[in-house]
Amino acid sequence: MDTKYLVALLLVAGLIGGVSNNYIGDYYSDSSEEENNNEIVEPVGNQAPDFTITDIDGNEFNLSDFEGEKVIVLEFMNTGCGTCHNFEKNVLKSYYNNTTMPSDVEIISVTQSSEDRDKVADRVQGNWIYAIGSNEMTAAFDAERSPTVVIIDKEGVISFSKQGTISEEDLENKVNSALN
Repeated sequence: MDTKYLVALLLVAGLIGGVSNNYIGDYYSDSSEEENNNEIVEPVGNQAPDFTITDIDGNEFNLSDFEGEKVIVLEFMNTGCGTCHNFEKNVLKSYYNNTTMPSDVEIISVTQSSEDRDKVADRVQGNWIYAIGSNEMTAAFDAERSPTVVIIDKEGVISFSKQGTISEEDLENKVNSALN
Protein backbone atom coordinates (compact mmCIF):
# COMPACT_ATOMS: atom_id res chain seq x y z
CA MET A 1 0.00 0.00 0.00
CA ASP A 2 1.31 3.42 -0.98
CA THR A 3 2.28 5.66 1.99
CA LYS A 4 0.48 8.67 0.51
CA TYR A 5 -2.68 6.58 0.13
CA LEU A 6 -2.42 5.34 3.72
CA VAL A 7 -1.91 8.87 5.12
CA ALA A 8 -4.85 10.18 3.08
CA LEU A 9 -7.03 7.29 4.29
CA LEU A 10 -6.11 8.00 7.93
CA LEU A 11 -6.85 11.71 7.51
CA VAL A 12 -10.25 11.00 5.97
CA ALA A 13 -11.06 8.44 8.68
CA GLY A 14 -10.10 10.93 11.38
CA LEU A 15 -12.19 13.64 9.78
CA ILE A 16 -15.22 11.37 9.49
CA GLY A 17 -14.74 10.15 13.06
CA GLY A 18 -14.51 13.69 14.42
CA VAL A 19 -17.58 14.90 12.52
CA SER A 20 -19.64 11.86 13.49
CA ASN A 21 -18.58 12.15 17.15
CA ASN A 22 -19.66 15.79 17.26
CA TYR A 23 -22.91 15.03 15.45
CA ILE A 24 -23.78 12.03 17.62
CA GLY A 25 -22.79 13.86 20.81
CA ASP A 26 -25.00 16.85 19.91
CA TYR A 27 -27.84 14.63 18.74
CA TYR A 28 -28.04 12.63 21.96
CA SER A 29 -27.41 15.47 24.42
CA ASP A 30 -30.37 17.24 26.03
CA SER A 31 -29.00 20.66 25.18
CA SER A 32 -25.78 22.38 24.29
CA GLU A 33 -23.37 23.62 26.94
CA GLU A 34 -24.17 27.21 26.02
CA GLU A 35 -27.88 26.61 26.57
CA ASN A 36 -27.14 25.08 30.00
CA ASN A 37 -25.45 28.29 31.17
CA ASN A 38 -28.78 29.78 32.17
CA GLU A 39 -30.88 26.68 32.64
CA ILE A 40 -33.76 26.96 35.08
CA VAL A 41 -33.64 23.84 37.22
CA GLU A 42 -36.71 21.77 38.00
CA PRO A 43 -37.40 21.84 41.75
CA VAL A 44 -39.39 25.08 41.49
CA GLY A 45 -42.78 24.65 43.17
CA ASN A 46 -41.57 21.83 45.43
CA GLN A 47 -40.97 21.96 49.15
CA ALA A 48 -37.32 22.76 49.78
CA PRO A 49 -35.42 19.89 51.37
CA ASP A 50 -34.40 20.72 54.93
CA PHE A 51 -30.72 20.53 55.79
CA THR A 52 -28.63 21.20 58.82
CA ILE A 53 -25.73 23.40 57.80
CA THR A 54 -22.97 25.16 59.72
CA ASP A 55 -22.00 28.79 59.27
CA ILE A 56 -18.34 29.78 59.12
CA ASP A 57 -18.39 30.54 62.87
CA GLY A 58 -19.41 26.93 63.63
CA ASN A 59 -23.09 27.63 64.41
CA GLU A 60 -25.47 24.92 63.15
CA PHE A 61 -28.91 25.75 61.83
CA ASN A 62 -31.61 24.25 59.65
CA LEU A 63 -33.12 25.84 56.60
CA SER A 64 -36.51 25.21 58.19
CA ASP A 65 -35.52 27.55 61.05
CA PHE A 66 -36.47 30.42 58.74
CA GLU A 67 -39.80 28.92 57.63
CA GLY A 68 -42.73 31.25 58.25
CA GLU A 69 -40.38 34.17 58.90
CA LYS A 70 -38.00 34.78 56.02
CA VAL A 71 -37.53 34.33 52.31
CA ILE A 72 -34.18 32.62 51.76
CA VAL A 73 -31.81 33.42 48.91
CA LEU A 74 -29.38 30.50 48.67
CA GLU A 75 -26.27 31.03 46.63
CA PHE A 76 -24.37 27.80 45.97
CA MET A 77 -20.85 29.02 45.33
CA ASN A 78 -17.21 28.04 45.12
CA THR A 79 -14.62 30.34 46.69
CA GLY A 80 -12.27 29.84 43.73
CA CYS A 81 -14.95 30.77 41.20
CA GLY A 82 -14.49 34.23 39.69
CA THR A 83 -18.07 34.29 38.44
CA CYS A 84 -19.31 33.52 41.98
CA HIS A 85 -17.15 36.24 43.48
CA ASN A 86 -18.33 38.81 40.91
CA PHE A 87 -21.96 37.78 41.44
CA GLU A 88 -21.59 38.23 45.20
CA LYS A 89 -19.79 41.55 44.87
CA ASN A 90 -21.88 43.11 42.11
CA VAL A 91 -25.35 41.64 42.72
CA LEU A 92 -25.80 40.05 46.15
CA LYS A 93 -23.87 42.66 48.15
CA SER A 94 -25.46 45.48 46.22
CA TYR A 95 -28.91 44.01 46.88
CA TYR A 96 -28.02 43.30 50.52
CA ASN A 97 -26.81 46.87 51.07
CA ASN A 98 -29.74 48.34 49.16
CA THR A 99 -32.11 50.06 51.55
CA THR A 100 -35.06 48.48 49.74
CA MET A 101 -34.04 44.92 50.68
CA PRO A 102 -36.83 43.70 52.96
CA SER A 103 -35.90 42.74 56.51
CA ASP A 104 -37.65 39.38 56.05
CA VAL A 105 -35.10 38.21 53.48
CA GLU A 106 -31.99 36.21 54.40
CA ILE A 107 -29.05 35.61 52.06
CA ILE A 108 -27.08 32.40 52.64
CA SER A 109 -23.99 31.63 50.57
CA VAL A 110 -23.17 27.93 50.65
CA THR A 111 -19.86 26.31 49.81
CA GLN A 112 -18.99 22.64 50.22
CA SER A 113 -15.58 22.86 51.82
CA SER A 114 -14.88 23.66 55.46
CA GLU A 115 -11.45 24.83 54.28
CA ASP A 116 -13.24 27.77 52.66
CA ARG A 117 -13.97 29.37 56.07
CA ASP A 118 -10.85 31.51 55.93
CA LYS A 119 -11.40 32.40 52.29
CA VAL A 120 -14.86 33.89 52.93
CA ALA A 121 -14.18 35.47 56.33
CA ASP A 122 -13.36 38.81 54.68
CA ARG A 123 -16.58 38.64 52.62
CA VAL A 124 -18.90 38.38 55.62
CA GLN A 125 -20.92 41.51 56.13
CA GLY A 126 -23.72 42.14 58.63
CA ASN A 127 -25.83 39.06 59.15
CA TRP A 128 -25.29 37.63 55.68
CA ILE A 129 -24.64 33.96 56.33
CA TYR A 130 -21.77 32.01 54.80
CA ALA A 131 -22.27 28.31 55.42
CA ILE A 132 -20.65 24.97 54.70
CA GLY A 133 -23.00 22.67 52.81
CA SER A 134 -22.57 19.13 51.54
CA ASN A 135 -22.63 17.11 48.35
CA GLU A 136 -26.10 15.86 49.35
CA MET A 137 -27.40 19.41 49.74
CA THR A 138 -25.92 20.44 46.40
CA ALA A 139 -27.51 17.43 44.69
CA ALA A 140 -30.88 17.97 46.38
CA PHE A 141 -31.06 21.52 45.02
CA ASP A 142 -29.60 20.52 41.63
CA ALA A 143 -26.84 23.04 42.22
CA GLU A 144 -24.09 21.27 40.31
CA ARG A 145 -22.91 24.54 38.73
CA SER A 146 -21.47 27.52 40.58
CA PRO A 147 -23.11 29.81 41.19
CA THR A 148 -26.63 28.47 41.49
CA VAL A 149 -29.28 30.76 42.95
CA VAL A 150 -32.28 29.26 44.79
CA ILE A 151 -35.05 31.33 46.37
CA ILE A 152 -37.25 29.71 49.02
CA ASP A 153 -40.46 31.43 50.11
CA LYS A 154 -41.65 31.73 53.71
CA GLU A 155 -43.61 28.46 53.44
CA GLY A 156 -40.43 26.60 52.49
CA VAL A 157 -41.34 26.22 48.81
CA ILE A 158 -38.73 26.78 46.12
CA SER A 159 -40.00 29.73 44.10
CA PHE A 160 -36.94 30.19 41.86
CA SER A 161 -33.86 28.18 40.95
CA LYS A 162 -31.27 28.93 38.33
CA GLN A 163 -27.81 27.69 37.51
CA GLY A 164 -25.75 30.77 36.78
CA THR A 165 -26.04 34.40 37.72
CA ILE A 166 -28.93 36.83 37.54
CA SER A 167 -29.06 40.61 37.61
CA GLU A 168 -29.84 42.58 40.76
CA GLU A 169 -33.12 43.69 39.22
CA ASP A 170 -34.12 40.08 38.47
CA LEU A 171 -33.06 39.02 41.97
CA GLU A 172 -35.20 41.76 43.50
CA ASN A 173 -38.18 40.78 41.32
CA LYS A 174 -37.84 37.07 42.17
CA VAL A 175 -37.53 37.82 45.90
CA ASN A 176 -40.55 40.16 45.77
CA SER A 177 -42.55 37.40 44.04
CA ALA A 178 -41.57 34.99 46.82
CA LEU A 179 -42.68 37.53 49.43
CA ASN A 180 -46.21 37.74 47.96
